[in-house]
Amino acid sequence: MFASERQNLIRKLIGEKGAVTVSELVSEFGVSIETVRRDLLALEKAGVLSRVHGGAIPRAHLKPAGNFSTRLDEHRPEKNELSVCAAELICDGDVIAIDSGTTAVEFAEVLKSLEIHFVVITHSLAVFNILSDCENIETILIGGTYDKAENAFWGHLTQESLRRLHVSKAFIFPTGISLSLGVSDFHLNLTDVQHTLLGITDKVIVLADSSKFEKTSLIKLCDLSPEHIYVTDSELPDGILELYKENNITVLKGENVR
Repeated sequence: MFASERQNLIRKLIGEKGAVTVSELVSEFGVSIETVRRDLLALEKAGVLSRVHGGAIPRAHLKPAGNFSTRLDEHRPEKNELSVCAAELICDGDVIAIDSGTTAVEFAEVLKSLEIHFVVITHSLAVFNILSDCENIETILIGGTYDKAENAFWGHLTQESLRRLHVSKAFIFPTGISLSLGVSDFHLNLTDVQHTLLGITDKVIVLADSSKFEKTSLIKLCDLSPEHIYVTDSELPDGILELYKENNITVLKGENVR
């Protein structure tokens, strides 16, 4: 098989599976690892894909940032599914932090059904309003400069208040997740708050529906880390899941806890 034929098939496989591994391409084509790596390098130079450890993913593209009300209705079933999965990670007596965003709103709605007792710290007014009447949940709202568009607080006062606290788990809701480009979001001021949350928690848990994987946004929050947990819905392509496992990234899919 000529190189051009292999590369066309690699394009097709990435389109179908969302990612490919070097090992599966070696098996598929019956060629050496070096040959596969040369093919991936050529496709990367052509702008088709990005090489990562163990394989390749489509070239990440910028995920547009819609307004809050529009985003609330986007991928709601997926957001609910991943929120149910993530809620299983909360234990009785936990002190947790919840980031802002539309997935955070869906997550808060799911938390209302939990019967355990725990504390929620949040800078999201939307999250606070959902959980503040729950008798089993102690809710602490962190104030600061109010962002009407995102229904959340940000700024020096917000960050300084958070730095005085410590939580067992911080639930972060970014706009994009990419093996090559990391975790990203579009709002500079709220990304600063996310950075602060990363520094006050024992465990980082990143929640993102499958449409946000291998996407990037304006501002990089952090690299992907084997120490963090990433929670998504059952629509995440198996090819992407396999490649994330190859890179020691823990991804939980909603269907895994049902």
